[in-house]
Amino acid sequence: MGMFASGVTIVTVGLPEGEPHGMTANAVMSVSLEPPLIAVAIDNRAYTNTLVEQEGHFAVNILTDDQTELANRFAARDKRGSALFEGVAYERSELGDPLLEGAIGQFACEVASGHVEGDHTVWIGRALAFTHSSANGNPLVFYRGYFSSTTCHLCIVRHDPVVAFQAMHDS
Repeated sequence: MGMFASGVTIVTVGLPEGEPHGMTANAVMSVSLEPPLIAVAIDNRAYTNTLVEQEGHFAVNILTDDQTELANRFAARDKRGSALFEGVAYERSELGDPLLEGAIGQFACEVASGHVEGDHTVWIGRALAFTHSSANGNPLVFYRGYFSSTTCHLCIVRHDPVVAFQAMHDS
């Protein structure tokens, strides 16, 4: 599946009596336009999976290609709550989930259903609200184990996204 390029998001969950949490996710897709439904697949062992099941809602933040550092931070399994969100600007959705500043788009969702499939749960979220950035940056992409940009076709062609991206932007 590493050969399949996908967009990069951060799925967040707000807790009414505690700190918010989130994780980097690229297994996200549109399911339906009417009603607006989004699918997110989360590892059953992930703390975020437990929180989505417990709270019944989540937000999906679509990252820009200049948010690689943020994607890496939220991909770390050993960080939770304040360690993840330290210095990260966000607002809360109507359900209390963090909507990260600078994201291209943000969906606030309530859980419509959950399906345990293998070692992941596929959560179907009903999008209650959508916001998008006026900055309209380029989306962050994940391909063959590396982050890349849709504007950096050399990253994919060379199979060395980090070097190609740096070379393209250093010139």
